[in-house]
Amino acid sequence: MTYRTIPRLKTTGLFTALTILVSIGVGCAPNRAPARTDLRWPWWPNVMEITKITRVGRPDAMGIRPIELRVLFEDPNGDPSKATGELRIRIQRPNEPEDPVDVVLDLSDPDIQNTYFERVTGCYRIPIRVDLPGLVAGRMLRLEADYRGLDGTVLKDRLDFVLDVPLQSDSESDSSRG
Repeated sequence: MTYRTIPRLKTTGLFTALTILVSIGVGCAPNRAPARTDLRWPWWPNVMEITKITRVGRPDAMGIRPIELRVLFEDPNGDPSKATGELRIRIQRPNEPEDPVDVVLDLSDPDIQNTYFERVTGCYRIPIRVDLPGLVAGRMLRLEADYRGLDGTVLKDRLDFVLDVPLQSDSESDSSRG
């Protein structure tokens, strides 16, 4: 009686090798699909708000505090979203003759996105240094945002913001610096 063990070992070994190769291929598959450019994007922002968490920031080396404007975009489901297009910010004192402070951001630029978008709040945090006279505590500033998206969306918002601290250090602290 003769035993045929060699063909059985070849079959088992081949099956084992194929199982290992398939497992490696499946285990290393990426968890992201390529972006689809042929479909309409349903999450373009349709709401923009200058949020109430807009605040006066910390003073810089010269003692000047920026206004940290926070702009929130929401998609049709009410979820925070990023925006692509041009965002214009204007800061002015209402009923005053000075020229306003204007800032324009191109939200299509990935570097701008990475610099200004806060993942924690879902807002764009835009620090703006305002150089207008008489910016003391209690003074009201009008903050306006105007967005024009690449999809043609136009959104606007305005917030009357009352300073809780002066934006510039007083003359006594300036003279003490030397």
